[in-house]
Amino acid sequence: MAAATKTSAGQRAERLKQQAVQLSAEKAANQKVLQHYAKTVYFNDLWVSFLSKMAGLVALMSYLEVQRMRHSPRGLGFIAGFEALSVLIGASTVLFIRRWVNPLLAFKVAFAFSLLQGFWFVVSFYSRFMELPRQAGDLLAEQIPFGLVYFVVCWVSDRFMMRSQDIAKQTANDMRAVLKGKAAEDPDWADVVKIPQDDGPDPIVSIAYPADFTDVMDCFRGVLKINEYSERTLALTLDVIEANPANYTVWYFRRRVLEALGSDLKPELQFTADMALQNPKNYQIWHYRREICNMMRDGSEEKALCEASIDIDSKNYHAWAHRQWAVKTFGLWDGELEYVDKLLLEDVRNNSAWNYRWFVLSNTSGLATAADRQREVDYALEKVSIAVHNESPWNYIRGLIRGHEAAFAAQLKEKAQNILTATPDCIFAAGLLVDLYAKEGTDDTVASATKLLETLMNETDRVRKAYWQFRLTTLKRRA
Repeated sequence: MAAATKTSAGQRAERLKQQAVQLSAEKAANQKVLQHYAKTVYFNDLWVSFLSKMAGLVALMSYLEVQRMRHSPRGLGFIAGFEALSVLIGASTVLFIRRWVNPLLAFKVAFAFSLLQGFWFVVSFYSRFMELPRQAGDLLAEQIPFGLVYFVVCWVSDRFMMRSQDIAKQTANDMRAVLKGKAAEDPDWADVVKIPQDDGPDPIVSIAYPADFTDVMDCFRGVLKINEYSERTLALTLDVIEANPANYTVWYFRRRVLEALGSDLKPELQFTADMALQNPKNYQIWHYRREICNMMRDGSEEKALCEASIDIDSKNYHAWAHRQWAVKTFGLWDGELEYVDKLLLEDVRNNSAWNYRWFVLSNTSGLATAADRQREVDYALEKVSIAVHNESPWNYIRGLIRGHEAAFAAQLKEKAQNILTATPDCIFAAGLLVDLYAKEGTDDTVASATKLLETLMNETDRVRKAYWQFRLTTLKRRA
C-alpha cells in the first residue's frame, strides 16, 4: 500500500512537472512576443536616429560640392540649386521619419523635391550621354542626387519599419487580448459602482497602471465594498489574480466566495498548482492553497506539488514550508526520508534538504534510540567525506549530538582530526573540534581548543577573526 502511494505521488509530481514546463513555455512565449515588440520599437528608433544623422552627411556633401564649384573657373551657377534641393530634401525627410510638426506635409515636400531632383538629374545625364550642346541647367558629371537617394532609403526604411512594428504590435495586442480578463468590460457589470484607486490628494509618484488593470481593479473594489459573493465575482477574481497574483485581498475574497457558494474545491487544487508553478515565490498562492486544503481536510496532493516545485528550484522555501505544513498536518510522513536521500544524492550541498531531514526526524521517532542517532551521525559523516567544505552536514551533526556529545566525542574527534590533517583549511572540522574540546574542559583539551582557535583567527578563517576571538575569550574565562 505504501509503495503504491509513493508511486501515485511520484506520478502526480511528474505530471505537475510536465505542466510546469508547459506553463513556463507558454509564459516564455508570451514574454518573447512582448520582447519582440519592444525590440522592434527599440531598433526602429535606433535606425531612425541613424537616418536622421545621415541627413547631416547629405548636407555636408552638398556643401562640399558647392564649395568646389565656388572655387572652379565657372564659379557658382544655376546648378548650385541642385545641391540646395538635397539639403531641403534631407530636412523635410527628417521631419517625416521623426514624425515632427506635420509629417504628412513633410513627406509631400520631400517627395516633390525628390521628383524634381530626379528629373533634373535624368535630363542632365541624358544630355551628357547623348553629347548634346551644354545648357545652363546641365549638371556637372560629379554631381550626385544625394537628396533623392537619401529620401528613397528613408522612405523604404520607414515602410519596412512601420510594417514590422505594426505586425509586432498586433501580435502583442492579440496576446494581451487572450490574457486580459473580460469581466470588467461585460455589460452585466453596469450595476456595480466602480471605485477608482485613491492615492490621496497629493500623490508624490502615481503609478501609470495599464487601462485593463485599472478597469478590473476598479470593478473589483466595487464588488468588494458590497461583499457580493456570486459566480460572476468568482470569475472576476480570476481577472484580478491574472493582473496581480500577489494581491492578497483577492485571494482572501476568492476563498470567501467559494465558501459562500459551497463550490467544489477540487478544481482549486489544479488552479493553485498551476499558479504556484508559474509564480513559485508568491506567498499568497501558497497560503491560499493551505487554506483550501484545510477546507477540504485533504493534503494528498501537496507532496506532489511541492516535489514539482522543488525540482524547479531546490531552495524554494515556500515549497519546503508548505511541505512541512502538509506532512505535519495530515500525517504524511511515509517516504519523506527516502525523498531527502534522493535530493542529497543529487546535491549534497542542498541545505534545504538537510534542514528537512532534521524536521522529519525531530517530529517522528527517527531519533528515539541511541542506534537511530548513531545511524544519522554515520550518514552525515559519509556526506562530509564527499565535500568536507560543505557546512550543511557539519551543522546537522551538531544538532544530532546536542546533549549527547560524550557518546560521539571519540568518533567525531578522530574524523575531524583526519580531515584537518588532509585538509588544514577545513574550518568546519576545526570548529567542531573546538566545541568538543571545550565541552570536555580538561587542561589538555582546552589547550588543544586554544591552539585551534588561534589558527582559525590568524590563518584559516581571518574573516571571522572577531568571532573566534570571542570564543577564545569565553574559553579562557571558563577554564
